[in-house]
Amino acid sequence: MWTILGCFCLTASAQDLSTYGRRTKRATSPRKTQPVRPQEEKKQIESILFNLGTHTEFYDNIQNDSSGGTRKFDAKAPTIGVGLSMPIKYGWRFLPEFNWVLPRSAGDSKIIKNLFMFRADFGYDPLDWLRLRVGTGIMWANQHGRGGTVEMNNGNSTSTFYYPEENRSSLNNTFDLGLEAKYQEWALRLQTYTYALFKEERRQLSYTLFISYYWDQ
Repeated sequence: MWTILGCFCLTASAQDLSTYGRRTKRATSPRKTQPVRPQEEKKQIESILFNLGTHTEFYDNIQNDSSGGTRKFDAKAPTIGVGLSMPIKYGWRFLPEFNWVLPRSAGDSKIIKNLFMFRADFGYDPLDWLRLRVGTGIMWANQHGRGGTVEMNNGNSTSTFYYPEENRSSLNNTFDLGLEAKYQEWALRLQTYTYALFKEERRQLSYTLFISYYWDQ
């Protein structure tokens, strides 16, 4: 009888131990992880812009008729260009561009002139449709002479003047201001270029009127 009771107790104890092991084991659940959201990358180039317009060089300082009138607008200087709009901080944009005043002739086509503009503006939009610009530029003026002579009135009689036969270039730095009205992808801009800003006796003002198209990237 004692033998039977002993076997019963051993069996009960073994069952309790196996049950205890199962009860104390904690069920593990998979860890919940938040999906990683890709950080939005700021565009380095917001738009590519294309310019088409006309350039008036040295406003009110070039005589254009025999009565002494000066040129205030030049419709015979078509200008094309391309540039970039690159966002920076606090609503400002960096606006580099290159413009080319297409070849013009002077003196019965004896002189061919080109003007290349390497420009850098900073732009700010106080209104959705308005952009203000301030910057600087390098103006590369190139003049190619074909030689020859011309007879011109010198007051009392005529004199012989000679056209150059060589290629000449000059570089000038300008202080630039612009005002741009925008509508969707299009813009109308007045851009001014001041030569020799700090030298009154040499200061000159040129300007362009542009129609621009902004191709968003």
